[in-house]
Amino acid sequence: TGENTPGEFAWNDDINSSSIPDFPVKGMIGGKEVQFAYINFEKWRGSNDHVINFSLVKPEQNCGFIENFEGFTLINKGGEIKQGPFVKSKFADDPKTYTASIKQGGNRSTDTWNCAMEIESITDKTVKGKLVIFFNDASRSWVAGRFEAALCNN
Repeated sequence: TGENTPGEFAWNDDINSSSIPDFPVKGMIGGKEVQFAYINFEKWRGSNDHVINFSLVKPEQNCGFIENFEGFTLINKGGEIKQGPFVKSKFADDPKTYTASIKQGGNRSTDTWNCAMEIESITDKTVKGKLVIFFNDASRSWVAGRFEAALCNN
């Protein structure tokens, strides 16, 4: 479990919706704190995949392709990410149709993860919410906080 004191945010192997911190989204990859230049929420026609990307680099235009993407991705394969809560408390819990990964230096992680997320609103242009995802990797990577994502229909 995380070695945190009450009220302090820290990596943890067991989370719930009250674990989501109330600060602007940020993350930790490979032991280094990162800030996100761009966040989008993709709805893919055909496959019906829903994807949230937290990118370290901003594309030339909203919903544009990001060459050499680095950051975090949460996917619901063939299903919606809906308004409301989503919780995968423990690393060992079955993620069902969800996958989460870190992409850094061209490599995508395969580490187990846990997540608590609350999608607060979805409009035709933006998705607002908050989340925490912890990865069970050697450097205890994570992404957490409040976010506003550009909505992209692909």
